[in-house]
Amino acid sequence: MLMKILLANPPWRKGDFYGIRAGSRWPFMVKIKEGEKIPGYLPMPFFLAYATAVLEKNNIDVLLIDSIALGHTDEEFLKQVKKYNPDIFLIETSTPSINTDINWINKVKDMLPRVKTILTGPHATVFAENLLKENKSVDFVLSGEYEYILLNLIKNLESGGCGDNIKGVTFRKDGEIIKNSPAELIKNLDEIPWPARHFLPIYAYNDAFAGLPSPNVQIWASRGCPYRCVFCNWPQTMYGGSSYRVRNIKDVVREIKWLIEKYQFKAFYFDDDTFNIGKERIISLCKELKNQNINIPWAIMARADTSDEETFKIMKQSGLYAVKFGVESGVQQIVDNCRKALDLQKVKKSVLFLKKLGVKVHLTFTFGLPGETKQTIDETIKFLKELNPDSTQFSIVTPFPGTVYYDILNNKGYILSKNWDDYDGNNLSVIRTDSLSAEELIYCYKKAIKEWNKHIFITRYLMHPIKSLCKIIEKPERIKKIFNFF
Repeated sequence: MLMKILLANPPWRKGDFYGIRAGSRWPFMVKIKEGEKIPGYLPMPFFLAYATAVLEKNNIDVLLIDSIALGHTDEEFLKQVKKYNPDIFLIETSTPSINTDINWINKVKDMLPRVKTILTGPHATVFAENLLKENKSVDFVLSGEYEYILLNLIKNLESGGCGDNIKGVTFRKDGEIIKNSPAELIKNLDEIPWPARHFLPIYAYNDAFAGLPSPNVQIWASRGCPYRCVFCNWPQTMYGGSSYRVRNIKDVVREIKWLIEKYQFKAFYFDDDTFNIGKERIISLCKELKNQNINIPWAIMARADTSDEETFKIMKQSGLYAVKFGVESGVQQIVDNCRKALDLQKVKKSVLFLKKLGVKVHLTFTFGLPGETKQTIDETIKFLKELNPDSTQFSIVTPFPGTVYYDILNNKGYILSKNWDDYDGNNLSVIRTDSLSAEELIYCYKKAIKEWNKHIFITRYLMHPIKSLCKIIEKPERIKKIFNFF
């Protein structure tokens, strides 16, 4: 029996907040701005789009709906599901959205009782058996990167199977929960067809950090990361460790060129777990961009210590506009404690060199790593001001289940909530440290934002009043942001 498959990123809203789930390594909620239908920042749901492409390539009837990117209400989403009337309904879930996602599974099952339901994603990977035990409406859980696991399961079900012996699948049979052996990682990324973006509202996905021009498009040139940060979610859950795999450079550039020609994007962003590993590979990519006459700005998610000055220069010459570095802390001991293997002096050197080249720099920091104190957070704020990047991002560490840091904190009794709704480091803290309570971490987080806004106001507005006035005239809404620190 041939089946119809629906892959979904359903609505996730609570009051005045949007949830950002699929495509985010760090799912969170953000306050809805007046008149806004979708979040200003929205990542591409790569796993969903790749899985859809794999099914299409195998002539399977499939539909992908990203209701967050479409701004759907709950009613609009359910209407779309009912209209398509799928045989299989899949949600890529996350820790803070899991209760919402189970609720969606229940609603769809009530509406379409014969539908087979699937959960996948990091949280589902970690709690596969529990999710099936606790939720009768969930039929299958797929663990890890799931493109070919889903394909294999569908073929099995279409031939009359029940999921037996399909690697990466956990399912229910005769009332018993059966967890099959893990699936191998996809060794050759080039065998996966390009993401099925034609199902998606392509211009809704935006990561315009440090002023990257819009509309911009997000690309993956690799998967995984060889480093072992204790808090990092996807490498530990979706990829099962420090695996690092890369795509063929020519195919990456072909995809970029096709996207620019078809959709007229003004910039592109490599949203890899860690983009800049392998000097020869990066230089080859830059040469291929030039060979294909691709002359628009681009940006990368990267480490500050894996590219030398020569490589940065070559990237700049081929259009590098901005870099996003995960720094985490301005205190070397804290960075060492989280096993990031990053030298902060190299961070400083890279940031200063990139600024000299004219490349924009965005730095990310997180509070609550092992050894964190009020003093280390103050030192991080001081370090940030010294580097003076073009933009920055703060968060409170969220110990996602399946990570080493979750186990460390859990064993010490420092995880304060097992209500998964609370696992949102953009708004809440579910942990304490040896020195700081959850309330103190939230206070320090807000203090860092206030201190950074004050720094921007002094260094970029008071010191350059004419230039600042022009910016405010151009975009009046900036004046509210300027005075956030008051």
